[in-house]
Amino acid sequence: MKFDSPSRDDSTTLIRTDAGKSAPSGDDETPSDRMAVHVVWEIGLLLLAGGVLFALTQSDGGPFAEGSWTGLFAALAPVVMLTSAMAVSLRVGAVNLAAGPIALIAAWMFVDASGSGAAMALGVGLGVAAFVGIVLATLTAWLRAPGWAASGAVGGAIGLWAGQAGDPSAFMLAELPRTGVLAALGAAAGVSLFFGLVGSFGGVRGRLAPIRETPVGERHGRGGLVFFGVLLSSTLAGAAGVVAAWTAVPEGGAAALPDPILLTVVALGAALLGGTSLMGRRGGVCGTVFASALVLGLMWLAEGRGWSFDPSWIALGAIVAGFLVTRLVEVMNTADETEVASSRRAGSLDDLREDDPPPVERDRTDSFDQYDEDFAGLGSGGDPWSTTGGIRTTGGIPKQGAAADPFGASGVFDDLRDAPRDGHGSPRHGR
Repeated sequence: MKFDSPSRDDSTTLIRTDAGKSAPSGDDETPSDRMAVHVVWEIGLLLLAGGVLFALTQSDGGPFAEGSWTGLFAALAPVVMLTSAMAVSLRVGAVNLAAGPIALIAAWMFVDASGSGAAMALGVGLGVAAFVGIVLATLTAWLRAPGWAASGAVGGAIGLWAGQAGDPSAFMLAELPRTGVLAALGAAAGVSLFFGLVGSFGGVRGRLAPIRETPVGERHGRGGLVFFGVLLSSTLAGAAGVVAAWTAVPEGGAAALPDPILLTVVALGAALLGGTSLMGRRGGVCGTVFASALVLGLMWLAEGRGWSFDPSWIALGAIVAGFLVTRLVEVMNTADETEVASSRRAGSLDDLREDDPPPVERDRTDSFDQYDEDFAGLGSGGDPWSTTGGIRTTGGIPKQGAAADPFGASGVFDDLRDAPRDGHGSPRHGR
């Protein structure tokens, strides 16, 4: 399988250095995201989720009807896993709308293989989810199909299969104990926090930037990241389905299978409400866990208080609220044009050239032409003392005649030059 290679655009333009090596041009520098908006929003989510859970403990319905936290943990663990799966797919720009159907088929296979033991059942359930993830990742990373379209097709295929497959075999395993429930919740929260922390680094966000900025269907050079993200999302969704089936004890041997549509709506609403941008690349650290607890607590609170509407509308309302959160995250992370320009041009030699005054054109005169000719002749092996037309030149100083006196111009030695000489060339002085 061959993925697309990085495209050559303005963001990856290279310049040639003096040594002949390639170096980044510096124009691909992207201002770092502001994590303060995520920190403030996650603190607000923590306070809201804590208030809802406190109100839920005072209610006569929900998981605290019998004064136990086990029911809350057992329901919260698969929701956190599924929300993390949705958040990962959003970060790589390929939203996984098949998260609920994948959880359904993984739970179905897990229950059907439960007669062969827990290890075999886990292997079958997670293996099927991974296989579906490979198919979905191939469609999005290799064929470059939009995530919503590819996942919608895969989810529809799973729904058609589930309508014809019927019920699985009787569930043969015991209920997951309290320690197992706590371990599942801890693993789900740990995975969510780990990937949220990794996604907060500027280098990781920088590698995800081409996926966000490239139009759908064109090469962005990050096919491997998309493939890994979609595969991880599908595997987490399968784990959520397995935990949801294992924590609910079947009554009379009937299988307790999750609702795929409701799970998808809850996961998408909680992921967006937790601060993961619908545009991709951006997201928080702890917001996925807090938003999952908030949405699930509100649904239980509505059911326990007997509110006059279906609690599923709360999950749908979380999606609408998530649109507003996405808009907030995008606006707060958008740098000013001045900041972008200064960050991209920082250290550029063009700034120094613009600050320097333009060079003044000086008119060249012919006063030094003779010097230039002398040096040119000397460099070509000629005689700079050659005469031209009886006039000898050296350094541009005219010399009259072949025996010209260099001091004749002053007239100081005229008496010596004009005096009569004897046979030995000495001047004869009159007596």
